[in-house]
Amino acid sequence: PSDIEGNMESATVIDLIPWMEYEFRIIATNTLGTGEPSMPSQRIRTEGAPPNVAPSDVGGGGGSNRELTITWMPLSREYHYGNNFGYIVAFKPFGEKEWRRVTVTNPEIGRYVHKDESMPPSTQYQVKVKAFNNKGDGPFSLTAVIYSAQDGPHSPTSGSALFSVYFMEDLCSWLPL
Repeated sequence: PSDIEGNMESATVIDLIPWMEYEFRIIATNTLGTGEPSMPSQRIRTEGAPPNVAPSDVGGGGGSNRELTITWMPLSREYHYGNNFGYIVAFKPFGEKEWRRVTVTNPEIGRYVHKDESMPPSTQYQVKVKAFNNKGDGPFSLTAVIYSAQDGPHSPTSGSALFSVYFMEDLCSWLPL
């Protein structure tokens, strides 16, 4: 509260952010004016809580053969709300029921690359990401649709030829795969 009656010896501060350090000062005011602020209180840390914000900008796709690259915007420190902060990345081929989940324990990283030799190229996937800490899991992000990496060429082109056309020019041709 901004104003407290003079005979009160304590007050409750509300709407503090979980797992954040605070310090407080008191300023006395009466009909004669306003006094100097008190010395700061000892720093206190509020209790932790599960994250309540989902990562944003979930997307990805591309990468190397047999890879699925998933990206998101990492949450800033003020939204960690506790120790052991990280992300749970969930993904599945479009239309399947079971979500595969992996844990990313570095809170600064907003990228996960899944490698699977049996993954078909250019496959549509649904992906979502949520934050967690030692107090629990936060909500999942909106589900995004991305594609696994395209397959690279398996064999060199055939029928290629190089012809010298002019002194400073060459003509190159090939047959498509």
